[in-house]
Amino acid sequence: MEDRLNGVLGSIDRASKILEIGPSFNPIAPRSRGWDVTVVDHVTQDELIKKYRSHSNVNVSKIEKVDIVWRDGSLHHTVPTDRHGTFDVLIASHVIEHLPDPIGFLDSASRLLHPERGIVALVVPDKRWCFDCLKQVSTTGQMLAAHRMRRQRHDMTTRFDFLAYVAFDRQRIAWGREPLPELRLADTLEHAYSEFLSWTDDPEAAYVDCHAWHFTPASFELLILELNALGLLDWHVSWLQPQPQVEFFARLSRGGYGFAAPEARDARRLDLLKRVLLEIREQTDWQLTNGTDRNVDLQAELAAAREALTDAERRITNLQASTSWRITAPLRGLVQLVRRR
Repeated sequence: MEDRLNGVLGSIDRASKILEIGPSFNPIAPRSRGWDVTVVDHVTQDELIKKYRSHSNVNVSKIEKVDIVWRDGSLHHTVPTDRHGTFDVLIASHVIEHLPDPIGFLDSASRLLHPERGIVALVVPDKRWCFDCLKQVSTTGQMLAAHRMRRQRHDMTTRFDFLAYVAFDRQRIAWGREPLPELRLADTLEHAYSEFLSWTDDPEAAYVDCHAWHFTPASFELLILELNALGLLDWHVSWLQPQPQVEFFARLSRGGYGFAAPEARDARRLDLLKRVLLEIREQTDWQLTNGTDRNVDLQAELAAAREALTDAERRITNLQASTSWRITAPLRGLVQLVRRR
């Protein structure tokens, strides 16, 4: 845990003014360790304690005072205007994948952080090593659509996909690079469809949380690059570090990527797209090599295919050695001659 915190915070100075989004019971920069932090969460400290008190694996004493409750609307509208541009660092750990409109969130970060030295420090789940492993990576087009709609809650498609394709290994929701002997779909198709049908755009309806966005390290970098190139973000990925388990760390800094020409930018995009394919291949290879049940199934299928091929070859050999094969040879030759003509 200490190494993880050090990895996220890196060279961030203790004197930095930090805005931490959604720390819940596991803050990255807690006040108890001397950080100058303003905490934003979806409910108050008392409500968080009540929510997690019955969870045996949660230490509710780590839940700190929530300074700003953010339930809807733009983040920067929730923070007092006299504090806009005053924060040095915005930290969000396992948050961005939940947001209905990540572009809007990062636009708010631009307004809240210092115009020169402000940075965004993110901890992002790597979809390959958690319950999102069967889902496709998110695209820039999908994010553009969410932002154009100024989405404040997840749409019916997101709700269906979240439930229909979430996968557990036994009761685990995350695992890292290790065998998955009991990988299974965690929900039913019928339940996912019922949630799809019951979806409403009524702003008064209860908010339903989802993992709406799915990333690998390269796909995340590609998204930020393309959104920056389109003028929708004033952020670029200045540092990105995959981790051994279920996440990667990313740091965003102000400004563009500084490509000399569009051709150089597109070459970088192509390189990232190729890296996404390699990352997905790594996930696939790992599952085929280390997913115990599936590996056994594949070996059995391969053995059965080899046996069937051997049997077919044996039948052909016996047929070619038979009297009927020799007798019908002239007829087969005549048929081939007619076909060629």
